[in-house]
Amino acid sequence: MIDVLIVGGGPTGLALAARLLQFGVRPRVIDKHAGVLELTKSAALHARTLEHLRDLGVADTVLAEGQRVDVLTLRTGYRDRISVDFRTLADTAYPFMVDIPQARTEHLLIDLLAEHGVRVERETECVGIEQHADGVRATVVADGRSRTLEARWVVGCDGSRSTVRELLGIGRVGAPYADDWVLCDAVVDWPLPRNEMAFSGDTEGIFGVFPLPGDRRYRLAYTATPGVAPSIEDAQRGMARTGVDGTIRSVDEFWTFSLAHEQAVRYRSGRVFLAGDAGHVHTPFGGQGLNLGVGDAMNLAWRLAAVLGGADPGLLDGYQDERHPVAAEVIAFTHRGAQAMLLRGDPRRHLRDAALTVLRSSERARRALARRFSQLDHRYRGAPGTGGRAGGLVGGDRLPDTEFFDGLAQRTRRLHDLLPRDRHTLLLTDATQADGLSVPDSRAVRLITPDWAAAHADRGVPTALDRGRAAERLYGSAYLVRPDRHIARIGPAGELASVPTAPVTREESR
Repeated sequence: MIDVLIVGGGPTGLALAARLLQFGVRPRVIDKHAGVLELTKSAALHARTLEHLRDLGVADTVLAEGQRVDVLTLRTGYRDRISVDFRTLADTAYPFMVDIPQARTEHLLIDLLAEHGVRVERETECVGIEQHADGVRATVVADGRSRTLEARWVVGCDGSRSTVRELLGIGRVGAPYADDWVLCDAVVDWPLPRNEMAFSGDTEGIFGVFPLPGDRRYRLAYTATPGVAPSIEDAQRGMARTGVDGTIRSVDEFWTFSLAHEQAVRYRSGRVFLAGDAGHVHTPFGGQGLNLGVGDAMNLAWRLAAVLGGADPGLLDGYQDERHPVAAEVIAFTHRGAQAMLLRGDPRRHLRDAALTVLRSSERARRALARRFSQLDHRYRGAPGTGGRAGGLVGGDRLPDTEFFDGLAQRTRRLHDLLPRDRHTLLLTDATQADGLSVPDSRAVRLITPDWAAAHADRGVPTALDRGRAAERLYGSAYLVRPDRHIARIGPAGELASVPTAPVTREESR
């Protein structure tokens, strides 16, 4: 029997498969398409997604091949209104965005899976799902022949028109947009800096210009001109919405999309889950979609692995509890942003421009926007299994990826690099917290301290010496950190050591 059958070989499904492999779970991935769709789709990878890709082992390649973007500028009425500078992000190794075509990201993940003997089964479509007490019977069609696959769990990562969602009868809430959007990759003479992404709106609609790898290569995304077929001439006219003197030299191909702001009412039906666009869709505002799907995959993967390793199946309920509200916030945020940029001749556009000007004058507001776009502020406060607070952090928050100079290793380190990827970690910030501590074998223990003498005490705990006290906000408490780098609990080390967590890696459970 298949442990996890993943329906859909896009970024979400591929990231889920790669993460499951790290936990010792061998997934099976099917996709109805003959190959990677070389379409003009998503391009933006934000800081939180780059952290996930680092855990998967492909972030360095993405950085080498992608186009770094430091600034997102919103323009209305042909003027800069506010610039969101991602370089203000202080607790991540990736204080920027990277633009890289989605197809290339998919190829990198496919290559990663292939290294471990997992291939995407192409031209294989799921047409039926029947659940029973011990698993799921999925009917698939390939080469014109129907066959049945038995799986313990199934995850539908098959996009906004998800067949899995339809087979489950899960409804959606939301509505389509009146405007169609046009996407294309183009060679453009564009006078703004290459590390800047511009999103502009005027009385005619929206026009976005996003730098891509390659000489003068840009992704263009804009609201379609009603009744006019996309063309270079039409795109050039649309570029007038920016108020920037750019010239489109050539276009690879145009793609027209109908968009909506919609969300599945639930992400689970029995042994079947939804992830990525199968669960949520929204506008391209801020480049959130692919990133949100990868976040789904990273949240669900460790839960599936733990349950397959013997954990209480109730652990899987946390996926809905945590990811559904996060997606609802992203959908609302992108909807408000797109609607504000699409006021066209509405008199309220003047209030919008005034509000953006006020935001521009507030450094705190600009930093908050950078965190929101980067998805570093996605958190699960109040979700079952989370609790405690210290130094402004609350159970469910992402653990800050603080940079500090490790006086023992004699080099700069990142906090996330201290933590194993495949299990919960008890992170200590006081050497005395380790005294007499008994920790299950399935849980790692790590210590970070600024005290030299404590760092050299023989407690058998791997220790990092934070001589510059860069991680000072963490001191005084212990943290139980999940494999997805979110904090499960904050509190005394002895109490956290007794919190039940099942092994995540399959090898440990056998």
